[in-house]
Amino acid sequence: MKNILLLITLACLNLNSYSQDYSKLKDYEFSGDKIFKKSESQVLECTNYLLSNPTNKDELNRLNSMQFIMKWMEGTPDYTFNIGKKAMDLTKGNSDLLGLYLAAMTKTVLDNTNSKLNDDDIHENAKKLLVDYCSNPNNNIKPSKTIKKILKKKSKT
Repeated sequence: MKNILLLITLACLNLNSYSQDYSKLKDYEFSGDKIFKKSESQVLECTNYLLSNPTNKDELNRLNSMQFIMKWMEGTPDYTFNIGKKAMDLTKGNSDLLGLYLAAMTKTVLDNTNSKLNDDDIHENAKKLLVDYCSNPNNNIKPSKTIKKILKKKSKT
């Protein structure tokens, strides 16, 4: 009986240790250029979290992750992000879609650190990640008209 209780306790502790808590990121301050480079793995973890979980799951974690990514994007000396007409046309003023697009841009550059990507490369890869995310109905996000058209074309091929 003691062994069973011990196993149940260990299983619960193990499950709890895998739950993600991004609340510490809320007050994180980037101080100096070197800290941006050191933070890249955390930033990438946040992008992966946002792009692999539904929009209605752990909304506070999503918000903290998004804010952390945006702070990093604004200050990193290693990358420049162009959020232009293409991004606005794709997201059509939807802040949830724009946030996911920013996460996808960040994921693109951090997944391809050995490649020199131009703005078009970053946009196309981010667009693909966003469209793939929107194609999953379990993610609970309403795609823009532009994304719906892309999804419709994809389904015909």
